[in-house]
Amino acid sequence: MEANAKRLQFVDALKGIGVLWIVFYHLTAESGFKSYVLNPLMELFLVLFFFFSGYFYKSKTTSLGKNIGKRALSLLVPFAVYALIFWAIGTLYLTLTNQAPFLEALGCLRNFFIGAIWNRDIQGWFSWNYYSLGKRYFYLADFWFLLALFFASLLFFLIIDKVLKKTPIALTSVIILFALTGLCVGFRFTLPYNLHMVPYWTAFMVLGAFIGNKKLIELPSLGRGMKYGIGGALLVASIVIAILKTPALNQFRGSFSGDNEVVSMLLCIAAALPFLCGIGILFGQLEKDGLRLNEAAWLGVHSFTYYLFHMFYAWLLSIIFGFSALKMEWWVGLLVAFAAIALCTGQCLLMDFITRKIKEKKAKASSKEPKAEKNLEAIKEDVESN
Repeated sequence: MEANAKRLQFVDALKGIGVLWIVFYHLTAESGFKSYVLNPLMELFLVLFFFFSGYFYKSKTTSLGKNIGKRALSLLVPFAVYALIFWAIGTLYLTLTNQAPFLEALGCLRNFFIGAIWNRDIQGWFSWNYYSLGKRYFYLADFWFLLALFFASLLFFLIIDKVLKKTPIALTSVIILFALTGLCVGFRFTLPYNLHMVPYWTAFMVLGAFIGNKKLIELPSLGRGMKYGIGGALLVASIVIAILKTPALNQFRGSFSGDNEVVSMLLCIAAALPFLCGIGILFGQLEKDGLRLNEAAWLGVHSFTYYLFHMFYAWLLSIIFGFSALKMEWWVGLLVAFAAIALCTGQCLLMDFITRKIKEKKAKASSKEPKAEKNLEAIKEDVESN
């Protein structure tokens, strides 16, 4: 959350594992590969991104305005830019192949952006057939995460300095935020892009900040064996709860499914809290013990790219190879998932290469400047001496 916070490799590794799990879920869920394990664990890993976005927060290090401005640049700008780029490419293809008229494509774009502020049932906006032109723009739906994280961050920044100093106040604020979410789902109050779930996400961000400031994941007073024992027990408990709860429960598409949504939400919280602490304790200790986490951490550093592009690449692959991306055999779904991950990896490698070359060029330019200044000073000295 803060620019000057120490970057922990195990956190990046967890984000890398989490984004890979989300990619596999998105690209195999409709292909018959979805299981009692795949769905609930996807939800746990997505909560992890909100939790660790608050984990590094340090009170009063940056002004409220700067924090909000940074989040707007990092989330809202990509939301608009990438949505426009992906929509333009999709529209060009659909209009050139006579699959959709241009005016219908404009309607899709209008609904996509107006949906961010218009109070309408989320199922209306996110029904594939409603705004996606018969499932052909389905990849745009996953941009909801950017708006959800921005508005959760906005609420987080507004309250965090007021609640973080005292443990009772911090925990009470978390309970209140969860209660607000319960009211929303209990009264069937929904907003586009899952924005009615903002208190839920913010609660996990506040928990992350509280646990990070108290160093509860590090458990400094306990030995190595105790840490592994506690972390493993928490992780097993969370996975058992996640698998035992209703398999169809989905906290990321606007509601908690089931006969009693509030109870379903409580089950999600009961599964998420031990998962976040348990996996954090385990991977934190593994990093201290020297486990190589470089590759997973690299994925975590680029998790934003993987999240934004995997559905888009899946759509392109479905066009190139002529199959429906939402109606695949399970083995085709796996192949598409691996192919999308490979394309995202190639893109990230290219971005890293370009960034490294730019840095090298700037470094060479800066190294030449002092020499030029020294030569100028030497000339001045010669002139003065003469």
